[in-house]
Amino acid sequence: MKKVLLGVIALLSIVSAQAQQDPQFTMNMFNKLAVNPAFAGARSSICASILAREQWIGFEGNPSTNVFNVDGGFKVRQKYQMGAGLSIIQDEIGPINSLNVKLSLAYHHRINQGVLAIGLSPGIFNQSISADWRTSEGNFDGTEDPSIPNSEAGATQFDLGFGLYYYTKELYVGLSSTHLNQPEISDSPDDNSSYVFNQVRHYYITAGYNYTLNVGSGELELQPSVFVKSDAVSTQIDINTNVLYNNLVWAGVTYRLEDAVAFLAGVHVPKIDGLKVGAAYDYNLSDLGDYNDGSLEFLLSYCYTIKRKVKLERYKSVRFL
Repeated sequence: MKKVLLGVIALLSIVSAQAQQDPQFTMNMFNKLAVNPAFAGARSSICASILAREQWIGFEGNPSTNVFNVDGGFKVRQKYQMGAGLSIIQDEIGPINSLNVKLSLAYHHRINQGVLAIGLSPGIFNQSISADWRTSEGNFDGTEDPSIPNSEAGATQFDLGFGLYYYTKELYVGLSSTHLNQPEISDSPDDNSSYVFNQVRHYYITAGYNYTLNVGSGELELQPSVFVKSDAVSTQIDINTNVLYNNLVWAGVTYRLEDAVAFLAGVHVPKIDGLKVGAAYDYNLSDLGDYNDGSLEFLLSYCYTIKRKVKLERYKSVRFL
């Protein structure tokens, strides 16, 4: 076949092989809400973040992803600790565009020295594909394959996620799943649709620990973490260690098994309490590294600490009048 449809190859490799479809990130330790709704309200702050990633720079049609997260905690009847959040994930791979908007609601229950949270994330998932196909000989207007749309196609479906999140001051462990209902995206209600995309269920395991060391007049905090993503067919494992110095600057390295090594760095902006910026660069270790210039990721995050009023308690006794 002389005309090689690069966009179609990318689409078929995702749909037919049922490969992982959720976007890939390196700074996963700062993007927990997007994959685990139970994280909502885990910090005593109202936090918002923006994460932008350009993957495989220099590769035409490379993945480009943007994520916005916001969450905070609140109490119901002054008794039940709850959390709520919003995640907006926009992803583009070649001719395929995806938009995932989901709310997160979590309940936090104290267990001894830690807290166990359970969360749900109802939302919508939209995916569309353009008809601007590219061949080895240039662009053309259509195909004769009935499974390939010759005009822009797409649809929106309900989406649901679930998560558990246990945390203490030093430790966190999360277990979650996205796309529980495995929504089917089709541009037509009948079985003859020219575009059908089956979103598969994804599973996540996250874990990390913060260990503080006093070094001279300064303080170092080691922050090792593990991030596991799987669709029950293939699995991706990230092993990371960040080092935070004096709660000001941080740097780290991530090894993604059989795929890439990444370098991370960031700063808690002085004089603006709660503001954090960071960046990461991935270098591919696989054969794919011969065809791209790596991946770049940028983070902007801000947390506003919730100041609770101190409850005054009075005690009356006949001894003191």
